[in-house]
Amino acid sequence: MSKMQYYKMIADGGPKRQKDIMARPLVRVEDPYILNRCAIINDWDNNMVFEYDPKEGDVITDYLGNVYGWEMFSEKAINLFGDLISNDVQLLPIKVVNKDTGLEIDKYFVLNVLTSLDALDLENSKCVYIGAELSVMVYAIKGDNVGSHHIFRLKESPFSVFVSEKIYKIIKKHKMLGCELVKLRTSWVENV
Repeated sequence: MSKMQYYKMIADGGPKRQKDIMARPLVRVEDPYILNRCAIINDWDNNMVFEYDPKEGDVITDYLGNVYGWEMFSEKAINLFGDLISNDVQLLPIKVVNKDTGLEIDKYFVLNVLTSLDALDLENSKCVYIGAELSVMVYAIKGDNVGSHHIFRLKESPFSVFVSEKIYKIIKKHKMLGCELVKLRTSWVENV
């Protein structure tokens, strides 16, 4: 097995460019944490609409910033990721429209990441407990526990999404806008 590198996916802080669009739902979602459960969503509204204000930002990105912090990707990105993510995510369609004109922009999907792994390397991560909750400031991953997954959440930290270097290379090669990938320390069990 080759030793893969892993990355934490985060919004790249559109403020660097100060022009990225920020999507807001027209109808408030009852449970904005629904995606952190790593479970199939059967009652998704396929006509869910998010809008953006072009006065706040007008750069359309592949990884769409949004008020919920959900992983929202363009159809172009989904097609480029292809089979690397197909077994690990549920694609939930959304419409993204300009607040002023009502015109829909490119097709987008919310990625419901279904794979939750026991792969946090506590020994090499920087963590603190706040009450009973684990807060991870610097992540380290047990590479052996990831297997063939290229996108996943960690059981100990379900609010973050992690990707493999294969996804990283696709994002960099195609100069996708909107996300930043933070390289993680990865530990491997040495074969004896």
